[in-house]
Amino acid sequence: MTYIQIPIQHLSSLSDGDMVSVTGIYTRDLDGSVLTSGDRRLRLLGEPFSYIPRQHAKVEVWGRLLQGKVQRLQIHDARPAGASAPTPQVSETGKAGDEVTLTAHIRCIGGDQIAMTPDGRTYLVIGEELDQRHYTLVGRILGLNPPMLEIVQAVPFTQVAPVTRDW
Repeated sequence: MTYIQIPIQHLSSLSDGDMVSVTGIYTRDLDGSVLTSGDRRLRLLGEPFSYIPRQHAKVEVWGRLLQGKVQRLQIHDARPAGASAPTPQVSETGKAGDEVTLTAHIRCIGGDQIAMTPDGRTYLVIGEELDQRHYTLVGRILGLNPPMLEIVQAVPFTQVAPVTRDW
């Protein structure tokens, strides 16, 4: 999966569903988050996978462009503008019965556990109760409609080093 790097001002030249990378000022308001560049605003849907920007930070975000009355970007991930990490990731795919290794964030929605990958794929998690954090998952795809993943192994990891204080 390749992300097209493009200024916010030129997004209207692209098709609905294109994968894009854009840079701007990140802000949060009551309706969610927005990326601004000059007088253009791009509504962001979801949250970045591994980096939550500070208010008014200059960032690069990437995801799926949704064209409509209002342009929106379904976020896959973000990083500070000019930074080299994190980088856009593509998740392993497969068919029913295949074993895959994924980086995913586990979220509990209702009574279900959902694995969300950096490129926006989601799987219903079966077989092990996990807490809500990032994991490297090894699992077997049980089905694709809906996508179900039976966990073989789950290894949690931390994205950010703990804060230390010198008091």
